[in-house]
Amino acid sequence: MAPPPGTPDAAAEARRRKRSVAISLVLVAGAGTAALVLAGLDPSQKEEDALVYENPAACAAQGLRSAEACTTDHAAALAAYASSAPRYRTLDECRGHHGPDGCVAGETVVADAAGFFVPVMAAYLLGRTVEQALPPQPLYRHADEATGGGGGYCTGAGGRVFAARGGGATHVASRVARAAPSSPRTVTSGGFGATGRAFSSASGSRSGGFGGG
Repeated sequence: MAPPPGTPDAAAEARRRKRSVAISLVLVAGAGTAALVLAGLDPSQKEEDALVYENPAACAAQGLRSAEACTTDHAAALAAYASSAPRYRTLDECRGHHGPDGCVAGETVVADAAGFFVPVMAAYLLGRTVEQALPPQPLYRHADEATGGGGGYCTGAGGRVFAARGGGATHVASRVARAAPSSPRTVTSGGFGATGRAFSSASGSRSGGFGGG
């Protein structure tokens, strides 16, 4: 039972309630600030400014990076392609993920891929600036886009990347742009990159998760 108004006990009760409300507000505000800070530190929430091109000539023609950088990063992506392209045991499995014209016999890319099928390197990913130090990555057509020409790609790790037709600037989640695989992996029929989060193009018109064919 609350003490009668005007008594010392009532005044003390009122002060206690005010302190309780003030403490609650501080705790709520602090939790909100902590959430914002954690979101800012979480690399999965960050995006990188990146570029996607089918070849060095297209990269140099747009003028966002120097011709030398376009050529150097393309060569690095080609080397990564040979050493880390995903491998499929059957041509049908590979085509199921990368489209009817998206695969070749593994030995045509690197000798130790003989007996497997690998996707064609359809484009490459590089940083918008040299200061970003993004590792150049080979990109592969994704089956959903391979037949429709929508500009969708996937990385060697299975991440989806979207770019405008003809290539150019795009935004890619930092943890994917910086997670370039260093060795090949054999993809089972269960799916190439069955889990993950989405990437979006610079225009924000498309998005998608890690694609499983």
